[in-house]
Amino acid sequence: MLPTDAVPLVFALLPDSPGFDELYARAVSAACADAGVRCERVDQQLFDETTLARVYSRITSADLVIADMSGHDPNVFYETGFAHAVGKVVILLARDARDIPFDLQHYPHIIYDGQIEPLRTELTRRVKWFLDQPLAARPR
Repeated sequence: MLPTDAVPLVFALLPDSPGFDELYARAVSAACADAGVRCERVDQQLFDETTLARVYSRITSADLVIADMSGHDPNVFYETGFAHAVGKVVILLARDARDIPFDLQHYPHIIYDGQIEPLRTELTRRVKWFLDQPLAARPR
C-alpha cells in the first residue's frame, strides 16, 4: 500500500442537498476508487479550521477537482471558481445541461441525467486519463 500522500487526491465539490450523498458514494467516490485515487468531500471530514479554510486547503492540495453544477449551488460555483483560479484541473458534472452557468458553458461537462453507473464509468475514464496525461490536462 502506498503512503497516503503518494496516492493522488481528488477533491469533490457537490451541493449539500438530498441525493448528492448517494451520487458521491456510488459515482464520484467509487470512480475514484476504480481509478486508484483517494477522494475527499469536506462535509465528510473532521477538522478544526473554518469550513472555507478547509475547502481552500483541500482544493490547493488536490491533484484534481470534481465539481457538480447541478442545482446552481452558489457554494459549488464559488469553490469551482477558486479551483480554476489556482490552476486546478476540474472535471465538471451536471445532471442537466441547463444547470451549467453561462461562464462555464465553454468547458466540457459530463451530463449524467441522474444515471449513476454511466457517470461512474465516464468519471473513471477521465480520472485515469488525467493520471496518464497530467500535463495535457492542465488548464491553459
